Amino acid sequence: MKKIFITMAVIAALMATDMFAANGAKVRKVILEPTEMRYGDSTRTSIPFAKDPTVIRLGNRYLMYYSVTSYEEDKMPAGTADTGWHSGIAESTDLIHWSKVDDLKLYDTSGERIWGAVAPCVKRFGGKIHLFYQRKWKGSPSGNSNIWHAVSKDGINFYNVYDEPILYMNSKWSIDRSIDAEVYRVGNKLILLFATRETTGEVQMLGMAEAPYHSDYGPDKWTLLSKEAPLMKPDFPWEMSCIEAPTVIKHKGVYYLFYAGAYNHEFQQIGLATSTDGYNYTRIAPDGLLFHAGEEGTWNQGESGHPGVFQDEDGQVYLFFQGKAHKNANYLLSVCKVKFQD
Repeated sequence: MKKIFITMAVIAALMATDMFAANGAKVRKVILEPTEMRYGDSTRTSIPFAKDPTVIRLGNRYLMYYSVTSYEEDKMPAGTADTGWHSGIAESTDLIHWSKVDDLKLYDTSGERIWGAVAPCVKRFGGKIHLFYQRKWKGSPSGNSNIWHAVSKDGINFYNVYDEPILYMNSKWSIDRSIDAEVYRVGNKLILLFATRETTGEVQMLGMAEAPYHSDYGPDKWTLLSKEAPLMKPDFPWEMSCIEAPTVIKHKGVYYLFYAGAYNHEFQQIGLATSTDGYNYTRIAPDGLLFHAGEEGTWNQGESGHPGVFQDEDGQVYLFFQGKAHKNANYLLSVCKVKFQD
């Protein structure tokens, strides 16, 4: 299974075309090397479940944040009510073996515990640990989820900077929805990528906003760059009606944007687009598809999706992703090593 997987990734990567930016930066082919890592959270469900991964390093351990579904009745802690979907945290010392630490501890500005935060994006920069997450907001007329911001010192306890979304999507081409946050730095700006839907609510696309780097990233700091049109939309058959879960890494002057194509439960797979300025992205040839779902009989036969990229202190890049065996199976998390081929 492992050899087959690597072969498929190599084939997809070899279809990419070498490009050179004005500054001489070369867009390199990307090779994914799968590992045997599998993780699912069994504290809420009898069958392990986890999706939407994001990873940071904190000292000598790694922390992985992910979405977890509601409690099964016999798993619910005594004396508590079901909190619904939320985010969990696991730890590891080798990026392969993970153990649950706790559910994400998230608080509003008054210190009250918050539940319902999912699809976490966690990054370390500016001397803080930042959490960008999606959660429903009572101020949304349609009840859609929007992106919020919290900070932490220990990676476990996070505190909202503002008790309202930092990005409330309001454009002529989309509904009031912003999910699947990803942030990265370009010069003196922090770029925010997100997923939203066009006005019928059927097609999911990517949008982009920016805020001054080192600001508080509050609602008044963001400028919507995708005001007239989306950054990317589904254009190829394998993407079906959805592009979501963007995640970006910069390597030798080039930005690599991994993304999920097709909705969850609809054979989601992973694509790749590149940029030399961090703003304008082009899919790898011929159709952007980089990482397929697994072969028949493998653990991720039904889906390989929602990527989350992470670079370790030694420079090695890893791509975490979710997968499942069939349409009705629970999600598990895995990871590939990322190689940039000269």
